[in-house]
Amino acid sequence: MTLRVLHAVDEFGRRSETFVYTVVTHHVNFTASVLCHERANEKEFPFPSVFAHQRPRSRRTVDWWLAASVERAGGRSEWRRQVESTIERIAPHIVHAHFGPIGCELVPTTTAMGIPLITSLYGVDAAVLPRLPRWRKAYERLFREGDRFLAEGPEMRKMIVAAGAPATRTDLQPIAIDLDKYPCWAPDIRPMVLFVGRFVEKKGLLDAVEAFARARASVKDARLVVIGDGPEGTKARKAVSRLGLSDAVEFAGMRSHREVIAHLRVARAVIHPSVVAEDGDSEGGAPTILLEAQAIGTPIVTTRHADIPNVVPRGPGVFHCEEHDVDGLGHALVSALVQGEAVSASYVAAHHDVRRAVPALERCYRRIIQARTRAAV
Repeated sequence: MTLRVLHAVDEFGRRSETFVYTVVTHHVNFTASVLCHERANEKEFPFPSVFAHQRPRSRRTVDWWLAASVERAGGRSEWRRQVESTIERIAPHIVHAHFGPIGCELVPTTTAMGIPLITSLYGVDAAVLPRLPRWRKAYERLFREGDRFLAEGPEMRKMIVAAGAPATRTDLQPIAIDLDKYPCWAPDIRPMVLFVGRFVEKKGLLDAVEAFARARASVKDARLVVIGDGPEGTKARKAVSRLGLSDAVEFAGMRSHREVIAHLRVARAVIHPSVVAEDGDSEGGAPTILLEAQAIGTPIVTTRHADIPNVVPRGPGVFHCEEHDVDGLGHALVSALVQGEAVSASYVAAHHDVRRAVPALERCYRRIIQARTRAAV
């Protein structure tokens, strides 16, 4: 019998969530489909079985209030009817929601239809949202009725359990990357430092700029390339101007995954100084870019934050600093640029290779499906 899994995500093809695409496209013993609100970058992330059903997002729209009124009255919104129709058509043996809000959104449907639901949580969806009044009841239901919750590392697992998930139903599942996509490190002659990430507080972009300023005092020809976008961009550009770095820092905007890999290959170092944001937001686990840097061999300057020390083990080319320690980060950048030691790929090969991670995930699916089957007998 062919087993089927339905992956559910807000926006399929988002460049900051390549880890979802990697799993979806590397199943071995399951046939995968995708349910989403929107699809992005379709040419960059092709996949044949995607079902997009937009849901009103803003309270400022009539559609949002209409859907909310229908659901409060005990009915089923048009969006939910569309989702149910898609699920009936696909007939999945299990639904895998990526991020807590998607799990919250789907648990009423999967419970009603008797389909197992597994939810992966990745950061703010465990660190902040479960404690907010507007999400509290939805998460309580998710943690009560969801079959399994997945964390990419032990620190993330602690966070999910602290948010209310049963410890007995919360497991580790490493982020998967396809090692075949990553070339060997071949740094440019001119030292380039790379930052890749969303411009939000927890990613530490402002600390990265400050640390680069300190490093450039010693490595005069160094330059910093910043890939990404987000609300912290204006602050970062002002910091670059204040520090007199306008001729040494390039804001490259959003780039394709292929372009990001090309930059990683030639960078002398990647810096990702993650921090706990003022509102409590956290990486939870660790940024995928740090796994990709290891796969290539690019030296890493980062922080002892969340699961980063667990997935970026100490060794040649790896520099761990405390959060917000811009002096330490600057010194580490100088060491990385001057020493030029490649990072070993052995850890990601042993723990994050998609050829290991996806079969392990599929075994988890099978256990949940079998448990449901036994309970129904």
